[in-house]
Amino acid sequence: MISTPSYSRAKSCGILMSRIRDIRIYGPGSGKRPHSPTLFFDKYHKQVLPEIVLIVKPAVMDILPTLDPNDLFSAKGLVVVITGGGSGIGLAITSCLSQAGAARVYILGRRLSTLQEAARSVGGAVVPVQCDITNCSSVSAAVAKIEDEIGYIDILINNAGVQGPDHKPARDAETIEDLQKILLIDPEGWQPTFAANSSAVVGVSAAFLKLLDAGNRRRGWEGGKIPLGRPRQRDITGFTDDERSSQIITVGSISGLNRFITAGLAYGASKAAAIHLSKMLTYLLAPWGIRSNVINPGVYPSSMTAGTKDNYSYMEVPAGRKGGYRDICGVVLYLVGKAGAYVNGSMENTDGGRLSVMPATY
Repeated sequence: MISTPSYSRAKSCGILMSRIRDIRIYGPGSGKRPHSPTLFFDKYHKQVLPEIVLIVKPAVMDILPTLDPNDLFSAKGLVVVITGGGSGIGLAITSCLSQAGAARVYILGRRLSTLQEAARSVGGAVVPVQCDITNCSSVSAAVAKIEDEIGYIDILINNAGVQGPDHKPARDAETIEDLQKILLIDPEGWQPTFAANSSAVVGVSAAFLKLLDAGNRRRGWEGGKIPLGRPRQRDITGFTDDERSSQIITVGSISGLNRFITAGLAYGASKAAAIHLSKMLTYLLAPWGIRSNVINPGVYPSSMTAGTKDNYSYMEVPAGRKGGYRDICGVVLYLVGKAGAYVNGSMENTDGGRLSVMPATY
């Protein structure tokens, strides 16, 4: 039930005529109850009545549309940028999006030969772009290239990262001197770790904002920042069953939530920073119509986990194994597909349950 003193107030509430079930007038004109909401507003739209009570029908979810899982979890037609897309989890995501129909997948990284090999192995619409994500000029050059070639992007995936100083031996230290020595290993390694894993999340995201906004405009969304108090307008021509908006996905790590040292203190802290920065971007970018979400992988095959075992007890990883290609693809396709159109500010852990059996902040 919604009370409003005037037609203009009722209109400003955004109430659809079809959802108004009944109208009651109090004060002058009391007892007058027109046959329909439309007739009421036609008759009284120039009057300011003391109080109008609109009895609104409850919203009902439409469950009749036919669902096609292949469409719901598809990357068809998307233009995606992935940092670190030439190796490890980044390469898995590149392959996944290519197979799922992405129109263009730009993979960014420092080693051009690695990117070219990845593009050859995956095929499809994968485009290698040499770029150092910690260098503003290098990132700007990558943005300019993509803007010149296609003019917009739908998805930015901040995936590139480095491990940094190794503090794992600290778990087995027997003397305070040993612990001290281990924690002081490679102090110079902290800055580049944070530069790649944390600062670059903001730097790269900021550099691609114009192209993400252009992606929204291409989908019919009103571009730029909208004022507080009204929804973003949209021309749905050509996108009637697709409500996605542009999105930034940051690949964090469960190390950013885990109190147990799995790599190094700098790595865990920098990933915690990346996770929180992504959450802050969610809030900051809301008026601009750009979403921000996080994927936190657990133990997956990569250069960082080389030499670790393949099978685990339930007190290490309840799933009993490392994550695989289908595991990471499932999370990615959920977020980039139509299924994830309503997801914003979310943190998706794909760790086989590892955080549930570890001392963690999640």
